[in-house]
Amino acid sequence: MDVQAWDQIADQYFDQISSPFEPKVVNPLLEFLERLPRRRQKTVADLGCGIGNLLPFLAEKFERVVAVDFSPRMLRLARARCRQQKNIRFHQQSLADLSGFEESFDVAVTVNSVLSPRLSEIDRIFGRIAASLKPGGTLAGIFPSLESVLYEGVLVLDRERRQSASEEQALRRARRAMGRDRYDFLAGVFNAGGDRQKFYYSFELRKRLQDAGFRAIQFGKVLYPWPQASSPAGFLGQPRTWDWFVRARRPE
Repeated sequence: MDVQAWDQIADQYFDQISSPFEPKVVNPLLEFLERLPRRRQKTVADLGCGIGNLLPFLAEKFERVVAVDFSPRMLRLARARCRQQKNIRFHQQSLADLSGFEESFDVAVTVNSVLSPRLSEIDRIFGRIAASLKPGGTLAGIFPSLESVLYEGVLVLDRERRQSASEEQALRRARRAMGRDRYDFLAGVFNAGGDRQKFYYSFELRKRLQDAGFRAIQFGKVLYPWPQASSPAGFLGQPRTWDWFVRARRPE
């Protein structure tokens, strides 16, 4: 999505976006940030801060906060949300061009904001994030999971097998329910009505972070309740769908 598209959804952000900060979401990011040593002496960046959901928490837990987003409308809403916090600086800037922030941050947080459908831009963004961290700095990120899409597809297929006359019919119904034409499973791109967004295989995400210079890469999951996961049909009682929660470090 481009700047104009993000500006257009800013006022309906919670209607348009499944937030990892909703009460029923199991999100390990906040606990991870709280447990960072000496965090009250550190500078944290919220890269792709959007309307500022995370900023009040960061402002309370860290000495300095830098909020970066390329959507002016998103930034205006984030500023309005954070009028009481005096340790936040706002910057309108693309994550593909973090010039001026070289070795500036102890911690970089990115929450479903590295979504470009162009792989060359994804690689450039990860490289810029690594360069923005101080040596030994930490990346804590949330990224859409393509394995989660495939997992949901398996559940849909099994449901259709129970309701169909043949396996071939079940496959046709499952593909239709999942909207298979919307996904490019090689590039990892989801097309939502013309807005193309990147989803990640875990092995691919690990490789791209390694290529950008990150080390000590660890994966966890942000777990979404079924009703919020935009499922074609609820699967209550089944393991939840997820985004990837990733921790990584820039070497000293």
